[in-house]
Amino acid sequence: MAAFIMAGPVQASGFVLLFAVLSYFLPMLELFSNAAIALVTLRLGWKRGVQVGLVASAGLVALHLLLQAGLWSGLASSLIKWVPVIVLATLLAQQASWNTVLQVILGLATLGVLIFHFQVTDPVTFWTGLLRGVLEQTQLQQLLPDLNLDEMLRQAAPYFSGSLAAGFVLLTVLSLMLARHWQAALYNPGGFRQEMATLRLGRPPALLAIGLITLALVTGQPLLVNLVLVCLAVFLFGGVALIHGLHARFTLHPGWLFGFYAFMLFAPFQMGILLAAFGIIDSLADFRSQLRPRP
Repeated sequence: MAAFIMAGPVQASGFVLLFAVLSYFLPMLELFSNAAIALVTLRLGWKRGVQVGLVASAGLVALHLLLQAGLWSGLASSLIKWVPVIVLATLLAQQASWNTVLQVILGLATLGVLIFHFQVTDPVTFWTGLLRGVLEQTQLQQLLPDLNLDEMLRQAAPYFSGSLAAGFVLLTVLSLMLARHWQAALYNPGGFRQEMATLRLGRPPALLAIGLITLALVTGQPLLVNLVLVCLAVFLFGGVALIHGLHARFTLHPGWLFGFYAFMLFAPFQMGILLAAFGIIDSLADFRSQLRPRP
């Protein structure tokens, strides 16, 4: 895939557009369109990334017009997805520091949640109305007649802004990591593995996360819970990096990593929280600098 994307702007734009369209049917395929733009940006600079994004956006807009979905929906869809990817890929190319990139993503997602909650008078009512309209269009109630839709919305709506921001964090970081992996495979074999093994967010973000978690547990305030969700999404990658770092330091068999990711597939929620906790603790304790392989 990476070689095809880097073969030229036409191939890159076509790849991005194809997977952007396919993501309407299988949302996780959006990861590949984002990663393709990130790869072009990492290797050739933000101007080339913007060019590829504009061509693919024009294709999306044309598709939306053909489907009578409206001009602005296609344009907004591409801007929301690709502008953050280009900005963060540019930062990663310039700084070559995952710690900096993750801290910036944490700041942006946190700021987004805060702005939303301060701008919207009643976030619960806002999300309840929006989600109800979406779910009614999917005819979920007819498919699952025993589902108590009102109760589900009542429980989910207070924390939906944090869930949405956490989803943005996960998709964006995974896209950047896939792009960095592709870049390393083509131009710097083993480079991405070394970066992952040393990723650590640092003490200030960890103390912020601990403070938010403590306040959320004590008060139960929905805004704080939403901010905690964002922190957990970011520090999850710190936990994954810790696992990779220890695996590399102790030169363990690759089967250990295979088992780790297989377990994540079977228990993603539990493993996500556990890894985020490890990421927070490691940002304070720096286990990798203290643990030494036995001679």
